[in-house]
Amino acid sequence: MTVSVLILSLILASFTPGFFWLWFFLRLDKIRPEPRRLIALTFLLGCVSTIPAGLGNYFFGAHALLDGAPELLSIVPAMLLVVGPVEELCKFGAVRLGAYRSLYFDEPVDGLVYASAASLGFASLENLIYILEYGPTVMLARAPISTVAHLVFGSIWGQALGQYYVSDGQRRALLLGSLALAAGAHALFNVMVFAFPLGAIALTVLGGIWVYRTFRRGQLTSPFRFRRNYPRVQCENCGQPVIVLNRFCTNCGAPRHLGRGAIICSHCRNPNRTDASFCTGCGDQLLRR
Repeated sequence: MTVSVLILSLILASFTPGFFWLWFFLRLDKIRPEPRRLIALTFLLGCVSTIPAGLGNYFFGAHALLDGAPELLSIVPAMLLVVGPVEELCKFGAVRLGAYRSLYFDEPVDGLVYASAASLGFASLENLIYILEYGPTVMLARAPISTVAHLVFGSIWGQALGQYYVSDGQRRALLLGSLALAAGAHALFNVMVFAFPLGAIALTVLGGIWVYRTFRRGQLTSPFRFRRNYPRVQCENCGQPVIVLNRFCTNCGAPRHLGRGAIICSHCRNPNRTDASFCTGCGDQLLRR
């Protein structure tokens, strides 16, 4: 096996679980799906956030507490005071400084969507680091457990971030509390991995079920559930706007194919490219059917 094939195999083993779970949960975001390029960017930022997380863990002494064969008395403070808070804050930063500031973060469930992307990006690069350190067999446990666990922890503050957004920044206490809860759950999971592996598995399974149901509930409560944005094009025959679903201009009867050029958002009236999927003015999804 050549070096390039080996490297590719290790990367695929590390990232495939994260890609699978991202695909699985993005399928649930049907009413107002997010731009795939922003999802990809958030996933990448989640990967990058492992760097400050690793530096933070080292700076605050987690590695010193976990060196050698650590005892439970040293594992608990390392996880509770360092690893859990540092890693969740780094994942949170990947969303808060990125997707949250975009036009496309516009409903509560978006917090879950982008938190999932960042968390799975973080877990995927962490998987690669563990493979390089301990060998590919480490993925037998990390693929179904730790990767999903990161998704669960991120979803705790992701849901609160969505509520923080719709409250115009008024629910700060909820957001801070969710970050503390996510850090605590992360620490509890890590301690259970050392002391009670079956408990860590149970925590992951229950958390995964909660995330799934929260995604589904987010669709039922979406403010865009009954709103559809069908853009308009300008008829070249009479100059009047025509909804893209119409085959003929409702003003002059000319075939709609005469309407070329920019498409106009029905929500904010902003002109967009003919191949645009989202409005560059308000972030609304532009539907064609």
